Amino acid sequence: MLSKLIESRIMEILRKVRDPELNGNVVELGLIRRIDVDSEKKIIEVRWIPTAPMCPLVAVISAAMRYAIMNSLEVGGWEIRVLVDESVPTASYWNSQLSNTSYLDKIIAKLQETGQMKFFISK
Repeated sequence: MLSKLIESRIMEILRKVRDPELNGNVVELGLIRRIDVDSEKKIIEVRWIPTAPMCPLVAVISAAMRYAIMNSLEVGGWEIRVLVDESVPTASYWNSQLSNTSYLDKIIAKLQETGQMKFFISK
């Protein structure tokens, strides 16, 4: 029950995350494939499909999703994973990078520092 509530809330949060090339949010564009919530292990995992297998914005959009979830939910102590869905031919390439949360956190810091987060998250 708790997992379904968290999944629903995450979908609501992800409606604020935009793909700036398509000028739409990742939920309405159909890019979110699944959200897994393991409340025992405290892991939230979002799987999504980029618009192109080698989309240059995969890491940045993934970082924006992570940022949106971390800043909208009280997830202290939870692991937040944002990965490319296995159905994408380049998933292993992307996920080898995206599974490194410090890599995503560096992207988040750079987006904030440069004021570019506004291009990926709407109010």
